[in-house]
Amino acid sequence: MHKPLLAAVLAVAAVSPFAAKADENNQLDNFFVAGNLGQSNYRIGGISDKSDVFQNVRFGWRWNGLVGAEIGYAYLGQAKNTVDYATAYAKPRVGQLGVTAKYNFYNNWYVTGHGGYLRSRTTAGVTVGDVSASQRSWNNGWYAGAGVGYDVTKNVSLALNYDNYHVKYGRAGASQSQVNTNVAAYSASVEYRF
Repeated sequence: MHKPLLAAVLAVAAVSPFAAKADENNQLDNFFVAGNLGQSNYRIGGISDKSDVFQNVRFGWRWNGLVGAEIGYAYLGQAKNTVDYATAYAKPRVGQLGVTAKYNFYNNWYVTGHGGYLRSRTTAGVTVGDVSASQRSWNNGWYAGAGVGYDVTKNVSLALNYDNYHVKYGRAGASQSQVNTNVAAYSASVEYRF
């Protein structure tokens, strides 16, 4: 079994007791939608691109307002490197499925954490003069993040966040190589709870 899938299964198993308790108390009313906007920071071999836009939207719920599950989609921008007349780039997009937690520690201030499995689709290519070539790759990976925020109202929160996405490109095999990279994302977010 693949490590990210195993991590997702273990996360669901860890959350199950909270879900059962919340269902007994009839408190499954913490559905949320969150949007992040910020900057991505690529760390791929010789490429160090810190200037691309990061966007993320997540949907989920938290039992008793504390622990729950989420699904989402993230646009990680584009890593780009130009040497002489050649430009290489990589553009990953990810779907994510994981667990989420929120804890109010003082009045309206809170900390959050989330993480889980991701499925990436990365388009990579190279351009030399007027000639271009590109290829897509689909792979599994993981993501994790943390944030600190403030509940503006009962339903609306603002936060500052750090997320890390572990993305792969290519196929692992005897004759093919696979590139592993971490994409760090710094963002501000808005969350609306129903």
